[in-house]
Amino acid sequence: MNPQGANRRLLQADVVEYTLPGIGARYELDAIEGGTVSVVVHHSGRRDVYVLPRGGGDPKASIALTDAQARTMGAVLAGAYFKPAIVEDIEAVVGNLLIDWVTLDENSPASGRSIADLEIRRRTKMTVAAILRGSDPIIAPEPTEVLQAGDRLVVVGRQEDLRAFVRHVVG
Repeated sequence: MNPQGANRRLLQADVVEYTLPGIGARYELDAIEGGTVSVVVHHSGRRDVYVLPRGGGDPKASIALTDAQARTMGAVLAGAYFKPAIVEDIEAVVGNLLIDWVTLDENSPASGRSIADLEIRRRTKMTVAAILRGSDPIIAPEPTEVLQAGDRLVVVGRQEDLRAFVRHVVG
């Protein structure tokens, strides 16, 4: 599906970018289920979104979005708007305390390192309150706990400190 004259490069998370001369760019991602998602970003800002069968063929579905709609949907996909109900309940009780969940992968700076080695609290002002490793929760992990790819961390702190935590621990 690479058009004549288009350049191809692999971006993060298995997203492939194709340069479309005179049009803009196309991004493709093989979804977990349902096929391939293809997004064409036009120089005008319009986005055309297609759901294609895996391996190619006619689109199963397509939509067109304005630049503003696409940016809003991107924020939704990134999790900027969703807040689990349980977090709203907790925030009502403890004020501005942020509770969030992050997952480590094999490329995360924290994978294979202990909480103490990372100096998480000193460097990010966030606290790892729990680790979900497989189906086993580790509540209030010791500083000597070595973090692993696939670990889901429950972190506690202030909203303004989350970005530094993610950069330092998740990557």
